[in-house]
Formats: sequence, structure tokens, C-alpha cells
Amino acid sequence: MRRLLRNAVVVAALAALLAACSSVTRVAYNNSAFAATWVVDDWFDLHDGQRDWVKARLGRYMAWHRESELPAYERLLQDTAARAATRLAQEDIRRVYGEMRVLYQRAMRRAIPDMADFLLQVHPEQADYLERRFREDNEKAIKESVRGTPQERREARAKRYLERIDDWTGRLSAAQRDLVVARVAAMEDLADEWMGDRRFRQSETLRLVRARPPREDMIAGLTRLIIETDAWRRPEYVAKLKRRDEQVIAMLAALDATLTAEQRAKLHRKLGGYAADVAYLMVAN
Repeated sequence: MRRLLRNAVVVAALAALLAACSSVTRVAYNNSAFAATWVVDDWFDLHDGQRDWVKARLGRYMAWHRESELPAYERLLQDTAARAATRLAQEDIRRVYGEMRVLYQRAMRRAIPDMADFLLQVHPEQADYLERRFREDNEKAIKESVRGTPQERREARAKRYLERIDDWTGRLSAAQRDLVVARVAAMEDLADEWMGDRRFRQSETLRLVRARPPREDMIAGLTRLIIETDAWRRPEYVAKLKRRDEQVIAMLAALDATLTAEQRAKLHRKLGGYAADVAYLMVAN
């Protein structure tokens, strides 16, 4: 459910950071209410006026996000671009990651009451439809997670990291690529625990939908599932996730220390370009 909720409500905010070019960023953000409504429809099979209701609530949410949140995105991107022009130390990367989590959680807290209102109007047959969609999506995820040997899966994970980094810095050198591959190989494979986490979220979401609790209880349940995750996750898994975060932060800091002038310039331009996109979105409809 986490991916559904994030796609349905926060996809537009993330688009400002992840889009491939300025025009894509602007189109994605300005049409996010329509796109997110389609995502919700795909998971719930909307009917009886629900589509218009979802689109209207998402439109209201995006108006808030444009006015209240985009300035924080611009400041973060501008600051990170300035630091990237010389050096991104480990503490800089950790701070950026922490600030992005704060922005994400603030956006979700704003969205959760609307999510609760929507889930309280879901019909029993739509809950059954959602359960089938969860099952289908899980089957696909399991097939992908066990594809190939353990070594092939490690190589595929390293390849994904390399492709994302190349997009920000340009093609890495052989030594830089070896650094990334070695650091990724040292990261524990959390696929099984991730799937267990995913299934718990799904089962709890279905329980809330079918129970139709009072609105405040629905809001509290969603807040616990989406934001207060440490309250229900196994402590061992929480520790592993934090260790994985620190490993990624350390890897990026080590890689940053090896960047050429050309690579650093590209990273600086890309971050600055996204900041400019956000600034444009703050005033454009």
C-alpha cells in the first residue's frame, strides 16, 4: 500500500526532483491530480462519482503543495547544488536525506485525512478488488526478486545504482564503477524482509478498509502504517534499514571524493536545473 499511497498523492512532489527534463517536470506536476486519479482508479476500480471526488481532493492537495512545500524543495535543491560544486561530505548527504524524509512525512501527514475519507467510502467489492490487485502485484514482485542466482541479483542491483549515478554525474570511470559495485555487494539483501513488510501493510490496509472505523481511528491507523513505521516493524529490520541508509550515504560520499571537474560540474548543473524547475512551478499553473 505504501507505493500506492505515495504514487497517488506525492508523485507530483517527487517529479520535481526526478523528472528527466524541465518540460517533463512541469507537465507531470501540473497534471498530477489527473495522473494520480488514474493510479487510484487502477487500484480501486472507482465508480459512483468517486473519480471526481478523488480528482477534486488531489487538486486541493496540490494547490497546498505548490504554495507551502515547493519553496522548501527549492531551498534544499539550491543548497545542495551549491555544496555539490565543491564537495558533498558524508554529513551533507545525511542532512539532505534527512530533510527529504521530513518533506515526505509532512506531505503525507497533510494527505492522510483525505486518504481516510476516501477509504471510508470504499465499497466491499472494491476492497475485494484491491485485495486481488495486491495479490497480483505481490506475485510479480516475488518473481522479480528471485530472478537469477544470488550473484546475478547482486549484479543487477549494482547496475541499477550505476545507471542512476551515471544520470547525475555522467559516465563513471572504471575505478569509480568498481567502488560502487564493491559497496553495493557489501549491502545485505533485504528482499524477503521487504516483502514481509509489504504484506503487513497490505493486510492492515485491507483490515482498515473493511472495518470502516471512525474517521479519527482511520487517520490514526494510516498514520501508523505510513509514518510511524518503527512502532510496528521488527527492531532487527529497522536496524537493517538504518544500516543500509548509512551504507548508501557512505558510498555516495566516497564516490563524491573521486569526481572529476567535469562530473562535478554536471552534478551541479543538474541540481541547479531542478531548483529552477521548482521555482518555475511555484508561479506557473
